[in-house]
Amino acid sequence: MPFSILDILGMAAFIILIILLPAIVRMRIFSAIESAIAELEDMEGDAMKIVAEVADVEDIRTLEDYLEFFIIPPSDIDPSGLADKYRKLLEMGDMRLRELVDRFPTAADTERRANIIMCIRVAAGMRGILKFLRHNLEIARKTGNLQILVALQMNLALIMRTARAYMDGCRAISRFLPIGDGAGPLTAGMLIEKGDQREYLHEMVYVKKRFMGKDVGILRPRGPGSRLGMMIKAMEEIFSRDDFDEIIMVDAAAKLEGEKTGAVACGMGVAIGGSGVEKWFIENMALERRTHSIIIKMSPEEAMGQMTEEVLGGCRVALEQIKGIISESDADSILLVGAGNSSGIPDSVEKPGEVRVKKEDNGRD
Repeated sequence: MPFSILDILGMAAFIILIILLPAIVRMRIFSAIESAIAELEDMEGDAMKIVAEVADVEDIRTLEDYLEFFIIPPSDIDPSGLADKYRKLLEMGDMRLRELVDRFPTAADTERRANIIMCIRVAAGMRGILKFLRHNLEIARKTGNLQILVALQMNLALIMRTARAYMDGCRAISRFLPIGDGAGPLTAGMLIEKGDQREYLHEMVYVKKRFMGKDVGILRPRGPGSRLGMMIKAMEEIFSRDDFDEIIMVDAAAKLEGEKTGAVACGMGVAIGGSGVEKWFIENMALERRTHSIIIKMSPEEAMGQMTEEVLGGCRVALEQIKGIISESDADSILLVGAGNSSGIPDSVEKPGEVRVKKEDNGRD
């Protein structure tokens, strides 16, 4: 049966499509990644403007050295003592960053200085994401490696969600607003009253009081500036002079898709995020005692952005669970540790309803 002209044209078009399809796919992926990079460049510029405004710096270019600051991980050829090396490097990095920030005119305000440091870290994280995308794009362009492009495109939505959350967090921190990761300090702060005697050590606030017939210690990052606190040093100092039979740790935790934001779960172990170095040292101290863990669930984006009403509600539920653990425990002394970012959260939170959370209806605090 002879082929018609339409059959021949259809076959030709099909063959041409097969030949050109990889090029078309590559062009579309290049376009998507380039658009994402352009958006990231705008966000990085906005983040630098925020840092400059908080630090009262006129020339944004002076911030370049701060955003390019890095820490070289120690060699892992000999694992012995690796955690100690990581700890020393992180502490030296924190100290150096504080020394650099002390040069700013606004650094005399300790709370504002804490916000400057955290905003710089967030802006540096955004720059890291931008560099990662740009690097892989240029490698793919030079080598023609389609696999790199496809891998980038598959993860592009998650990468951009993270970057936008960083931007939201930078805005919130610069305005002394609480973020989702502040669930731990907020919950612990609900048990601190204005009249309680406070001790400030290593960027943490420590209160020891009688509560529900027991000696209760409360440890959380100092607010309302944006701090994570030097929890290892603070707990080492506390355990050197105060003995506790049990520990309760409360922190924000990443939820699974489909779980409700603000849901609270209770378990055992050390609830703290980060690089894992802090967790290793705290476990060595905490797991000698019965250690409870309470988590307030939220997405990674909600943890980095301004705190929502659902997270605040979860903190109230977590507080009731803490009271339940204390009342049911046969221990004479219990230490409550609130881990997280203290941005916008004062040391004492006697009126949680006054916390400036994000309103779902208009997106404003």
